[in-house]
Amino acid sequence: MANNKLFGGYHAVQDRSRVAVHRYLHWTGTGSWRREATILLSVLVALMAGYFTVFHFASLAVQDLVDTCTARLEIELENADTDPLTKALARPLCECVAHSFLDKNGIVRLAMVNMRMLDSMALEPVTEKDEEACISALWLPNVELAKRLTLEGGGR
Repeated sequence: MANNKLFGGYHAVQDRSRVAVHRYLHWTGTGSWRREATILLSVLVALMAGYFTVFHFASLAVQDLVDTCTARLEIELENADTDPLTKALARPLCECVAHSFLDKNGIVRLAMVNMRMLDSMALEPVTEKDEEACISALWLPNVELAKRLTLEGGGR
């Protein structure tokens, strides 16, 4: 008999909890739809605000990197007395290197560095191979010009 009372009590609690869960999960009426829609809309707004905040801080970090790199390259190129074409390539080169830095580390990590939540030493640096890829991407040889120069030089 003790076992029957134990199992009977267990089934009674199980039935009551089932009814409570059913009531909680299945709201009825138009108020429940409004409530669910409001909760869903609030979650979506919070996610969008978080995304745009992270994007804003990451773009500020990339812009700071590009500005600092451009200033340093311009100073170095002025001291080296190079031609104006090479000086004009400083900003695009820095933008390419900054984008490869962003690709390696991601938007969230750059935003965390800009918000002082992550140490900048924790980021993965840009390698010489990445820098050479940027230089070769910007410094595309003009094939037509090269052919003309070799034809003019060979005809003499």
